[in-house]
Amino acid sequence: LFLVLLVVLSVASHVVVLRYRRREAGHLPPPRHTDDDEATVDRIALWLCTFSLSVSLGAVLLLPISIMSNEVLTLYRDSLYVQWLNLSLIQGLWNIIFLFSNLSLFVGLPFAYLFTESEGFPGSKKGLRARIVETVVVLTLLVVLVFGVALILSFLLGYYEQENLTQMI
Repeated sequence: LFLVLLVVLSVASHVVVLRYRRREAGHLPPPRHTDDDEATVDRIALWLCTFSLSVSLGAVLLLPISIMSNEVLTLYRDSLYVQWLNLSLIQGLWNIIFLFSNLSLFVGLPFAYLFTESEGFPGSKKGLRARIVETVVVLTLLVVLVFGVALILSFLLGYYEQENLTQMI
């Protein structure tokens, strides 16, 4: 059931992403997708954005699906046709959507953006692997920076006391 829902949402998301994807205008220079690496990067970013949109559509539809399934279960309590629609199925769907929405928001979309903007480090061979290495390094530095700023702000605002800090370390 989850796979069918993912496939339907993925197809709808792919159509939406292709519809609203930025197109190069006629007066601009020719598209930069002249080699295979650029086309591969564009395809990977397109699929990451499609997956993220399908997860977000699933998150939007999660509450109405939960309400409808609860109403169907209360109306047809003794029906064998709706016995599969139980609390563990809906709870599993909530857990999967929560996990994938966090992965999409904090890993997938930043990776897609930085991957399309990367060119590889200077002096390294040009190619897909150099772009992936640069993207992972930039994402790692960004995570360290955000956690460092959050830790400094928490120290300045007094959320950590000296005893809690020594226990953390």
